[in-house]
Amino acid sequence: MRQWANGFAGWRAGFASPRWSGISMAMTTAQAFPRFNGVARWIACAIAGGVVLGALGPFGSYANGGLLVRCGYWVAAMLVAQVLYGAALQLVMRIAPSRSRARWPLLVIAVLLVSVPQALITRALAFRLWPALARFGPDRLVWFGQTATIGLIATAAVALVLWRGALPGQAGDPVRTPAEPLARDVLALQMEDHYVRVHTARGSELILMPLGQAIERMPVEGLRTHRSWWIARHAVVAIDGTPRAMRLHLSNGVIAPVARSAVAHLKAAGWIER
Repeated sequence: MRQWANGFAGWRAGFASPRWSGISMAMTTAQAFPRFNGVARWIACAIAGGVVLGALGPFGSYANGGLLVRCGYWVAAMLVAQVLYGAALQLVMRIAPSRSRARWPLLVIAVLLVSVPQALITRALAFRLWPALARFGPDRLVWFGQTATIGLIATAAVALVLWRGALPGQAGDPVRTPAEPLARDVLALQMEDHYVRVHTARGSELILMPLGQAIERMPVEGLRTHRSWWIARHAVVAIDGTPRAMRLHLSNGVIAPVARSAVAHLKAAGWIER
């Protein structure tokens, strides 16, 4: 018999199917509550996910009797996890810029730190609900290790979704729809799904419009160097690579790709020698 950090006795080694993991439930449920925003939406996700997990009994929790009690435990565990790991994720995004290499190391450290209270709370709650579990363990260190592992996987999955722009606006990356021409200090436009990331010397932001429409609003000279990129001429500080793999180095440190078909346009515009 194995013990899991969620406080239940597990009869099989291994984790529940990813389909029913807490993070998958939270992300799937979020799509079912389009009317909810911010905190209310994530509370709804935690409640709905906790109820489903309580009914399914993953990690061997089905062995603990009482459907309502199981659902209550899972809802409480998910609410606590969303507060702790959500706060850790938001803190990392505030400290480290979107393109900083320190983001992932900082996220790992933050998750490990908040896993301490998460483990203490879930352990105390599980032992309170099912006192018999206290006789089987596991000890605090093992409990923390299991909690931290699950927390790292779940938080990393959410971070990947948010940082890739799949849920713009929820990652501390505000989205706007400009009604006026874009500023002259724009260095580059980068397409991200239905959005455009506007790069400037101060950073970047997302706007809601097609790339072609954003290009039409640019008041400075530039070229579309790639299917997903438009570059302002004044932003280019260096060009390297071959016609098959050319790159533009911009004044803000961003490196933009150049499509093979765009090389001829760069030559015709005088950006590179013929």
